[in-house]
Amino acid sequence: MEKQMVEDHRVRVAEERRARMRAHLLECALVVFALRKQDGSLIDTLTSTADVSRGTFYNYFCTHEELLDAVAVEVGREMLHVVDPVVRQLADPDARLATGVLLCLGLARKLPTLASFIIRGGAAALSGNELLHDYLPRDIAAGMEAGQFAGMQPRVAFDLVVGPVMAGLHTLVSTEVDDDFPTMLTQGVLMALGVAPERAHFLARQPLAEIRLPAESLLLRAESRVTNLPHE
Repeated sequence: MEKQMVEDHRVRVAEERRARMRAHLLECALVVFALRKQDGSLIDTLTSTADVSRGTFYNYFCTHEELLDAVAVEVGREMLHVVDPVVRQLADPDARLATGVLLCLGLARKLPTLASFIIRGGAAALSGNELLHDYLPRDIAAGMEAGQFAGMQPRVAFDLVVGPVMAGLHTLVSTEVDDDFPTMLTQGVLMALGVAPERAHFLARQPLAEIRLPAESLLLRAESRVTNLPHE
């Protein structure tokens, strides 16, 4: 019995150590993918940033594409946990969509590393994002059924949301803009979908609670790491 307890303890410790290392690699990878300043191979840049060997990297991931997919999934999961609980409190699809856009832009303003990762990673950075691929189509379909969005193909409506938001993320990390930029962008997206100007104006200005992420969040850890990097 005692031997089994010792073995169980060793297994648990090993699993916890592996989980910590994987989380560390994801954090450093998010920074590297977001900054994209490496001169050599991406894996070499990552192992240097994480202060681990290439052998350690390959114990967890086979390629940098596999690592990018893992980061994308985790980033999408954290965004979903921030956005969807707020969105689900709203009954009207147009209000849900407006709130989702505002929260995503708010996250980008609060966490420039997140915005940079999405911009530089492109489609790959969005591949595992449930908020984009599952929940946005849900609200678009509901809005069309309710007659809130103009009659158009769902994919057209999807692109009318994602395109401006991606452009907005780039603007937020590259340009000084007024505080109402997210509001005006959200209003424009709603109007492009066929929402009446007065309704779009109202929805884009609904007060939102402050965005809060858990202290152990990958997004917060990566942002802190970038903030503490030496300035060139």
